[in-house]
Amino acid sequence: MSHYASTVQLKAMELAQAHFGARFKTYRLTPMLQVQPGDLPILGVYLLRERRLQDGHANHTEPHFKHTMTLGFSGGVHVETDRQTYLPPIEEWMSELDDVLLTDPRFVNLTEGVTEMDRVAQFAKVGETTLYEIRVEMAMEFSSRFPPIIVDDFKSVKVTTQFPDKEHADDGTLQIERIYELDVTRATPASPQAEEGDHADARVL
Repeated sequence: MSHYASTVQLKAMELAQAHFGARFKTYRLTPMLQVQPGDLPILGVYLLRERRLQDGHANHTEPHFKHTMTLGFSGGVHVETDRQTYLPPIEEWMSELDDVLLTDPRFVNLTEGVTEMDRVAQFAKVGETTLYEIRVEMAMEFSSRFPPIIVDDFKSVKVTTQFPDKEHADDGTLQIERIYELDVTRATPASPQAEEGDHADARVL
């Protein structure tokens, strides 16, 4: 996963914790390999996947990508098997994620948009505990660019003529080496005299 995707994940967790507070006993940023009854109710915010596609023509400029990342939210609570007509509070809590995240500019402005959301509920057994889990997946897009690290500041350029060649070996044509100092607006020769044809700064090689 990219570093920026982790930034989005951390902001989502920060906002969720601020909103839900003690309603969830445990918060996690890594997938739940094992859940203990004492961890419930629990909320996890995970980076499920991230895909990068070339944004435009490859090798046209510096490498640049359009990212599609899927942020996953997993909320779990203990439910009594003999209370099948009871609606667990996790249903309402997980529905609040829309307002918590999608109305907050601090989260929305991190990406270029939310493209898709998906929700699924399931029951699982954790030892003797029945776990009711609601998962919400949120797909988002953002872009990245990787400008090159320039090790040469290109403040000067050295130009050397090809003379003398065989055709001009005897007519006195000089081979000239000239250094140009560059700035942001124009390129100037190292010596104005050389530009006027005075070869005082020229060297025969």
